[in-house]
Amino acid sequence: MKTHKHHIIPKHMGGSDDPTNIVELTIEEHAEAHRKLYEEYGHWQDKVAWQGLAKLITKAELIYTVLSESMKGENNPMYGKPAPNRGKKRPGVGGRKKGTKWSAAERETHQQIREKEGFYDFTQDPERNKKISAAHKGKIGAAAGKSWFNNGETETYAFECPDGFVKGRKPRKQIGKRGMKWYNNGVVSKQFRDGKVPEGFVRGRIIKK
Repeated sequence: MKTHKHHIIPKHMGGSDDPTNIVELTIEEHAEAHRKLYEEYGHWQDKVAWQGLAKLITKAELIYTVLSESMKGENNPMYGKPAPNRGKKRPGVGGRKKGTKWSAAERETHQQIREKEGFYDFTQDPERNKKISAAHKGKIGAAAGKSWFNNGETETYAFECPDGFVKGRKPRKQIGKRGMKWYNNGVVSKQFRDGKVPEGFVRGRIIKK
């Protein structure tokens, strides 16, 4: 049976490599030991060790968490320093010059990456979403007070209405929605094209009172 060497007092808490501080455990016991340490002391190192050993997170997620956590605060080389690009216009998506369009091959590559199963799973992590929500509480967004205006040809997002513009967005044809119909599964309403309706969905929208 494969065993691991486990530090009774973790090294991140000041534990040493002295034999009296090391015990041999199975992988399951090792994961459980770090789970208990995390629940008692709340250190991210124990959480990552526990979830990695128990295979609750992927290797990529483990590496990402270790890198992001180890670079927080004073460990970040940019800690306390102003952003080098502050006040400068940023490039377009992917570092391209603003206005540069992706080629058909690039779009296809990115589409395939995004369609892989589990690509967006991290967005459903309740702990991650809770941290993001807490970090934005009380903050005033850059778009606060802005509205859409248009002159029939172009539209702009501004604090005040420019001359010759009226409030609201320019009417547009939703070509991408053509041929789509509403279906629901009793919980949510979604639009699908004929022949692409998932099992469990029926024609029509949910009536909300």
